[in-house]
Amino acid sequence: MTSTYRSGRHTYAALQAYQWARVASSTKAALKEWESARELSNTQPDSLSKWQQWLLDHLDREGIDGQRAIALAEMWVRVATVQPPVDGI
Repeated sequence: MTSTYRSGRHTYAALQAYQWARVASSTKAALKEWESARELSNTQPDSLSKWQQWLLDHLDREGIDGQRAIALAEMWVRVATVQPPVDGI
């Protein structure tokens, strides 16, 4: 396994933890942003930010409650911490 691959797995897991923590901090705001992103994706899909695309990929009309978002953030933190160390880091 290459160090780039290991680093990528850690980075991906850390990003997921961050994004879910961001949702957990204000589920109402995240759902409002999801709604705006959904509208934008219908008219100007190339204009979506990475955050907006992430919201569209991970949330749906039913949304998510704060407890579930917290649980997902905690899970991704655990995933990030168990990734093998990258050489020299």
